[in-house]
Amino acid sequence: MNLDMYLKQLEELVNIDSGSRNPAGIAQVADKLAGWYEQLGWHVERIPLGEETGPVLLITNHPSDHYDVMFVGHMDTVFPDGTAKKRPFRVEGDYCYGPGVGDMKNGDVAMYHVAANLPAEVSDRLSIAMVYNPDEEIGSVYSRDVLDSIGKKADYIFVMESAGQKGTRHCFARKGSLGYEIEFHGIAAHSGFMFEVENASAILEMANYIVKLMGLASREEDTTVNVGIAQGGTAGNVVADYAKISVEMRFKKDSERLRLKREVDTLVKGEPFVKGVRTEIVRSRENMPFVKTEEAARFVARMKELADELGIGFQEKDRGGLSDANHLSRCGHAVVLDGMGPHGANDHSEKENGYIGSVEPCVRLLVTVLEDLAKTR
Repeated sequence: MNLDMYLKQLEELVNIDSGSRNPAGIAQVADKLAGWYEQLGWHVERIPLGEETGPVLLITNHPSDHYDVMFVGHMDTVFPDGTAKKRPFRVEGDYCYGPGVGDMKNGDVAMYHVAANLPAEVSDRLSIAMVYNPDEEIGSVYSRDVLDSIGKKADYIFVMESAGQKGTRHCFARKGSLGYEIEFHGIAAHSGFMFEVENASAILEMANYIVKLMGLASREEDTTVNVGIAQGGTAGNVVADYAKISVEMRFKKDSERLRLKREVDTLVKGEPFVKGVRTEIVRSRENMPFVKTEEAARFVARMKELADELGIGFQEKDRGGLSDANHLSRCGHAVVLDGMGPHGANDHSEKENGYIGSVEPCVRLLVTVLEDLAKTR
């Protein structure tokens, strides 16, 4: 592969602000990608999702109602407008830096180079979809249905999030999540007359909830619970009549998902800790875990054989964070693989980086895997 070309393309994408709430920037990234693939002769379809975000890009080597392989990347980042100008793409030694370089514009460009380096006879035998998502960093709220509709047509799905440990550690299982926003409505009063007038502290109720909820975590089951945001009150001398928390829970097992939901439901429907406070769940969200199936385990073993033959390191590690693999693994019978991109680290921070030495092995392994698949088609 042409590494200089890869780095130049990566620089172009990283230097475009494309935060999840910046549809114009996302569309600009989409235009860059579309142009590169069109030069290869691939078919590009833009699927609009409304004014709140950019389009889904569906790029195929030839039109088909079924895809042997679907690759998935996302064009959005977590960074606000102006970040790309403040700290643009740069190379320092074996690493490259910039907003979104490792999450996951490195994987976006790697997908293109898989297509560019695919032998013609393999492309002729396989139907391949390169799919780019505009809103993964906010949970694919606009794109999920479109992605799943494509995923239902695929036999193998490669999510090109960054690999870990310099590109050798991939991901074939992720935790699921539950998220809640809970409001507390109490009775306000002057704090100096708490024992004389009717009052009910929403903040005290909230504090009891924080202790109770975070106590639901289980080290043994690797189930985590975090109250990440707590808000309430207007002044130190006023009993708060309103408070709000945001809770994030992560789990590996479905039994843990059910336990957490049951405990939250019991807590909210039960008697309040503070008489007079009313509690309600105003928003909730749920993501199922991404679990490695037996079929996926066999395919992973074959990939490892191919990697060993190529002299490319190949490891795996489950992850606690979410990706499009969580929902794509639930939309059909496809083998879903994640963390298949080049190495990236320190995501969502000023230290975010990619290891340049991982790019060529990443592309070479994926091309070899596709060559191996083509033998069975």
